[in-house]
Amino acid sequence: MMQRRSLLKTTAASSGALMVPSMLRAATGLKKRPNILFIMSDQQHDRMMSCADNKWLNTPHLDGLAAEGVRFASAYAANPVCVPSRMSMATGMMPGRFGGGDNKTASKAKLAPHIDENSMGKIMKRAGYDTFYGGKVHMCGQLRPDSDHGAGYGTYFKDQRDLLPGACLEFITQEREKPFFAVASFINPHDICFAHKAHATGKSPVKNLYDEAMAMPLDELPPLPDNYGIQVGEPSGIQAKLSTTAVTPSMTMRTEYVEKAWRINRYIYHRLTERVDGEIGKILDGLKQAGLEENTLIIFTSDHGNMDASHRLASKSFPYEESVGVPFIMKYKGGIPAGQVDGEHLVSTGLDILPTICDYAGVEIPEHLIGKSLRPVAEGKAVTDWREYVVSEDAKWRMLRTENYKYTTFSDPASKESLVDLKKDPGEMRNLVDHPEYKEILRGHRKLLAEWCETTGDTEAFKFARNDDGSSDYTPPPEAEAPGEKAGNRKKKAKKGKA
Repeated sequence: MMQRRSLLKTTAASSGALMVPSMLRAATGLKKRPNILFIMSDQQHDRMMSCADNKWLNTPHLDGLAAEGVRFASAYAANPVCVPSRMSMATGMMPGRFGGGDNKTASKAKLAPHIDENSMGKIMKRAGYDTFYGGKVHMCGQLRPDSDHGAGYGTYFKDQRDLLPGACLEFITQEREKPFFAVASFINPHDICFAHKAHATGKSPVKNLYDEAMAMPLDELPPLPDNYGIQVGEPSGIQAKLSTTAVTPSMTMRTEYVEKAWRINRYIYHRLTERVDGEIGKILDGLKQAGLEENTLIIFTSDHGNMDASHRLASKSFPYEESVGVPFIMKYKGGIPAGQVDGEHLVSTGLDILPTICDYAGVEIPEHLIGKSLRPVAEGKAVTDWREYVVSEDAKWRMLRTENYKYTTFSDPASKESLVDLKKDPGEMRNLVDHPEYKEILRGHRKLLAEWCETTGDTEAFKFARNDDGSSDYTPPPEAEAPGEKAGNRKKKAKKGKA
C-alpha cells in the first residue's frame, strides 16, 4: 500500500522547516541540486556481481551502473546484520553508539534527539526534497517510514519485491519543482536464508530454485569457493557464533553439508541476486526513459554480505570478508567519471553514505558525524586525508581493516585474536596472530583499535580491546571519553584520529 503524507503536516510546526535556508550552502541553488536515488539490496556480498569477476551469474543492470560510474571495491558494512547496518546508514552513526549490537538490541534502540532529527529522511525533507521510502525497513521505531511521524519520508510503499519498481517510478516521474530523494530497499537475495529449509524439509519459499538445482549436473552448479576450507587458527570467538537453531543453522551446515549441498545453496543465492538485479533494472530503465538520468545521483549498496560457503559457513554476522564486505556503486552523469573501480579508499557504508548524500544535496554535514563524503573520491579529485582504516562491529567482536591487513578481536577474553594479510591471503585462510614475524604488525593494529575506541566513543569495545602484549585487561587512558560525552567533542577527536 502506498501511503502519502502532506509535507506540510510534519514540517509546518517544526523549527526544522525554518532551518532550510541556513542548512543549504549558499553556492548551491535548489535547481542545481541532483535528484538522489538510493538503492539497497539485502545480504549481497561484494563479489555477487558479474562485473566483480563472478562468472556464475549475470547482473547486467548493476554492471551497467558500475560501468557508468564508480565501483568501490573496499566497502564495509558498519555491522553485518540487517537492523544495525540499516540504522547506521540512516543515521551516519556506528550502531553500537545507540546500543545496536545485533538485530534485537538495535530494533529497541532509542535515538538521542540530535541523531533522530539528523537522520537521512528528515535531513532530506528539511533540505527541500520530495521524499520516498519503498521496501524493506527493519529499523527502530524512530526511523520507520511507516510510523506516525514518517521519519521524514512523505511517501511510503511497503512491498519489497516485484511491486516496488513500479511504485518507485510512479513517485520519481511525478511532475515537481523540487528534486526528489527516493530509497528503494529490496529484500533479495536475503531469501537465501530459506535455502536450508528447502534442503531439510522440502518446504521453503525458494523450493522451486532448490528443485531446479537438484536436477542439474554437479558441474553446472557454481563451484565451491576457493576459501571453502576452515581458516587455520580460526578463533573460538567465531566458532561461538555458530548456531544449530537459526533459520540458517551455520553449525549444522558446516558439519553436515557435503559438496553438492553447498553448491546448490550457492546456485540459489546466485539466482536470487539475478532476480534483484532485474528489479533494480526496471527502476534504472524507467529513470532513463523519463529523461531523469542526467540529473540523478544513484547510490547502490547492500546492508551486509553472506558467507556463501566460504569457510564452510552460511548467513552473516561474521567478520570474514564475505559477511562484512558489500557492493558499493555511485553514478552521476553530472560529475562522476565512468568506468572507475576504486579499491584504494576504504569505505564505511554506515558512516559515509549520509555525509555523501548531504554533500550532493548542498546540506551541511551534521557536526556529530565522523564519516566522510565520498564525493571528491567519486569525482576523481585528489584526496590526501582519507582514513587509514575502517571498522566493522558486532556485539561480540570488532574488526579493523587497514590497507593490507585485517585485525579482529572478540569480547570473550579466552578467544585468540585474528590477523590476516589480505594482500597475500585474500581468502583469509591463515590466522597470523601466533606468527612471530607479524608481532609488530599485530601490536600496531591493537593500538589502532584502542585509538578507534578512544576517538569515537566506542566505550563498549574497551572490554575487548587488547594491550600491546595481547592481554585482555585493557584500561583506557584517563582522557578517554565517557559514554555521555557530547557528540561534537567526539567529532573533533575523531578528526585528529583516523576515523
